[in-house]
Amino acid sequence: MIVDTGAAMSGLSELSSQTLQLQHKGHAQLAGNGSATLSISFAKDVSFQIGEAALMENKVAIVPYHDFEASEGRAVAGILGVDLFRRYVVVVDYSGRTLALYEPKTFMYQGQGEVVPLEFGKGAIFHASIYVGGHDPIIANLSVDSGTYSGLRVYSPFVRKQHLLEIATPTLDSFGFGLGGEFPEKLGRVEALAIGALKLHHPVTSFPEAQHGPTASDSYDGTIGGAILRRFTVTFDFSRNQMFLDPDAEFTAPFQTDTSGLVIESQGPGMKIVSIRHVLAETPAAAAGIREGDRIVSVNGAKAQGLGVEEIQNLLCHSGTYSFQLSRSQQKLEITINTNKSLY
Repeated sequence: MIVDTGAAMSGLSELSSQTLQLQHKGHAQLAGNGSATLSISFAKDVSFQIGEAALMENKVAIVPYHDFEASEGRAVAGILGVDLFRRYVVVVDYSGRTLALYEPKTFMYQGQGEVVPLEFGKGAIFHASIYVGGHDPIIANLSVDSGTYSGLRVYSPFVRKQHLLEIATPTLDSFGFGLGGEFPEKLGRVEALAIGALKLHHPVTSFPEAQHGPTASDSYDGTIGGAILRRFTVTFDFSRNQMFLDPDAEFTAPFQTDTSGLVIESQGPGMKIVSIRHVLAETPAAAAGIREGDRIVSVNGAKAQGLGVEEIQNLLCHSGTYSFQLSRSQQKLEITINTNKSLY
């Protein structure tokens, strides 16, 4: 299950729904981050048990997660959305890999982290300052989105209004993904992001270019996701309209990202087949001759089906030389790429 502050409603996969023999009530169209519109249905009165805590949902969405799972690199049983955060105080210790739930009435925060006031509309919104290229800080209304891997993501109306692509660092054409499939984006960096007294330097920044969906909306200016949140123990206290950010050992670590130019996905039984979805132009992967549709057999001698999408992406976040064994049609290929950090 994905724990997602950005999900207005909890959801279950079609497979989970079939396994639980849930009855579906009604249908709707869901516009996700990608260009596709998803046909979803609903189930009523679904109870989730999380450790000793329970969450009763009056209605959950039954969602086809197939494309999302391919980019995620693993099966997704469902998403626990904003109702979890309304019901409990949620503490996520990213470095300790634990999630704790507390009753709001008896919870008392005992840390010394940054207190971040939240406003609620179409998301959990807070005020932040974005520093770009020596210019005065730009105030942004950002939403907390624990369901994404991204660091800072700034939405296209805000990017145009602030002329960010004209003053940001060099950018690379890439793709983001979410419910509704993938969407085009540029990847770059801003000089810094300040949340209260906390300042994060040179975060990797996504500039989406989707024509539809949330990233094309002006409801708020953008989001912060997992690449930023994982630098803290985060206490979500929606009952008191606030969150607390306690920096951990990762707080000052450089923001790293995959600069190989590969966008990969997994397919097939058990999501064991790892293949190349895109090869970004003017990147090490493109220069080495890797093509869309190639299947990855191994990376540096380790079998791709054992590594999976996430571990391969983690490997490629580090500069180095990587030996790929690929399958292309009936051919077996050995291709070496050298990654670097100078793309953006």
